Amino acid sequence: MGKLHFFPDLEQKKIYFNQSNITHYKIDYAWEFVNWYDQFKALTGVNPFDNFFRGVNEARYKLYNSSQRYWIQNNLTQLESLKQPLSYVDMIQNMVNNAKENKLFQQVFQYYEIQKEQMDIPILSILQHYAAPTPLMDWTYDIDIALFFAIQNLRRCEIENSIEDYISIYRIHKAEHNAFVMNNLNYISANVFPNITNLSNYLGNNRTVYISDFEISEFDIKEDKKNRKIKPLTTYYNLNILAQKGIFIFNPNEAVPLEELAGLHPIAGVDNRIYCYNINKDLIELIKLKIGKNEINESFIYPDLKNYANRILNDYLQWVVNT
Repeated sequence: MGKLHFFPDLEQKKIYFNQSNITHYKIDYAWEFVNWYDQFKALTGVNPFDNFFRGVNEARYKLYNSSQRYWIQNNLTQLESLKQPLSYVDMIQNMVNNAKENKLFQQVFQYYEIQKEQMDIPILSILQHYAAPTPLMDWTYDIDIALFFAIQNLRRCEIENSIEDYISIYRIHKAEHNAFVMNNLNYISANVFPNITNLSNYLGNNRTVYISDFEISEFDIKEDKKNRKIKPLTTYYNLNILAQKGIFIFNPNEAVPLEELAGLHPIAGVDNRIYCYNINKDLIELIKLKIGKNEINESFIYPDLKNYANRILNDYLQWVVNT
């Protein structure tokens, strides 16, 4: 079986990330965290769509997406070849094609007037949030939400100065990183949802594309030639995306994690690498306090409409009793 790669320590990890104007690559003290946190809260308050964040509960993890992990760890190159030689992209395309035959999916897409050949990205969006392996990686516009995910299922480390004693927050700046992160798919695709194979061929092995419904209002939402407005790619099908201010980054490469794509290497003196901030796990209670003030918690991140409905009923009954 194949093996995933990990960062051995923070110093060697630093090689893969942008260090220009970074004062908090490693955050060990409360004052450092507060300074860093307040800086980005102010920044995103002014320009809410300029930055993408991702929180990871182990700093040693590289930025593999779930289908890369599945492909590498389960040695699917050999497994697929038992039947016929298939590429990584073929594997994903086959999985999505099989999902298109699902009766419920067919009814949903028929209702929204999405043709079968345009179902690939919406299906990937659904599969992503139900633990199926996809080439999509979850990011968010909200640093609080990135921090929420970074402290979930946290495993403590008692080894001093170990990379395992840190969580990581990653940041992509939309303008700075446009050499490898293409513009919003919903915009560049001209409202025609591409299939997985064509999108992968278009991007090649060194570029990615981000997928967001939140920025549609930034673009021309006048009626198109078919007299229909630009259609969302993801939020029709998943309430979690709305709660999490979520976007996806599509990486078509079968084995190279996001931070190692060639498009991120410094070019002509310009540093195109992703930003990374490593936060000591000892600061978890401070993090909980900060994001808790903004009501970022599990019930908000994973909305359960049944629970919401019951809560509304209970609140109403309590109001009746007290009035």
